[in-house]
Amino acid sequence: MTNYKPRKIKFEELCMVNDWQIKIYTISKNDAFNHQDLYKSTKAQLSQWLELKNSFNSAHNNIGFLIIHAGTEGVFSLINWWVGNNMLNTHIFMTKYDTPNTFIKISGDGLAPCIWELEIINHERLAWTSHILKQVPKPDYNAYLNATFSKEL
Repeated sequence: MTNYKPRKIKFEELCMVNDWQIKIYTISKNDAFNHQDLYKSTKAQLSQWLELKNSFNSAHNNIGFLIIHAGTEGVFSLINWWVGNNMLNTHIFMTKYDTPNTFIKISGDGLAPCIWELEIINHERLAWTSHILKQVPKPDYNAYLNATFSKEL
């Protein structure tokens, strides 16, 4: 086991993919996220990933967030979107640094987001609750999309 070291979490951009709006975050164990080729190849996967289904397959609002985490073992990409108004659909992929265009799905067998990824998920949960769920019947999707998070934790 290694000692805990803070990592940089940064909101990068709001991205339009087909009819989806996706917030993109990066996390890096180094001083900054310096993997622009991996960033671009991950964004290129979004269209395909947003078509993934699960056993619940509930309605959604075509709004989500992507976490691209440059970790020790490789780069972890977590695509997330809210389903059934209050549940989070998450798919996790891993890319090795030496194969930036190969994404292996690693979720589905019990793996969950790590402690740094959970910080972003918690921010998104609070923003979704505040701007969407507590505003029914007039949810404020723009306020949710503008609520972003950048920090070193």
